Amino acid sequence: MDPDPCANRSACECRSMKGCARLFKFQVPQGQEAAYTAYLKGPVAIIDAMAHQADAFVDLVTIRPDASDTAWNHGRLFTFRDRDQRAAFAGRMAEASLAFDGSAAARDRRKADAESLRRLVAVADYDLS
Repeated sequence: MDPDPCANRSACECRSMKGCARLFKFQVPQGQEAAYTAYLKGPVAIIDAMAHQADAFVDLVTIRPDASDTAWNHGRLFTFRDRDQRAAFAGRMAEASLAFDGSAAARDRRKADAESLRRLVAVADYDLS
């Protein structure tokens, strides 16, 4: 993943992105911010890179709402070329996760630890135009 997705494209190309997206909204409890950030920068970044290399998604943007009174405070927005790529996303992420963790038991332990850092609030799919 490019740190700056527009670095090798013109600004015009970046703004005219087509395809679709999936947004995962999470609530990270107060006091868990540092631990959640470390989790994202550690195992999650590696798994995301593996999945990206396997063509699971086009780009990933981490977002936070401006308002502090929302039901969620962290988002992960994945973009896709098309709906077929989005439909294959969960399976490809599962493959990358299992490859990273080495076993289903290790994956399940990591995922349980992650659930202690955040709560999934919503998942929504979008078309980009």
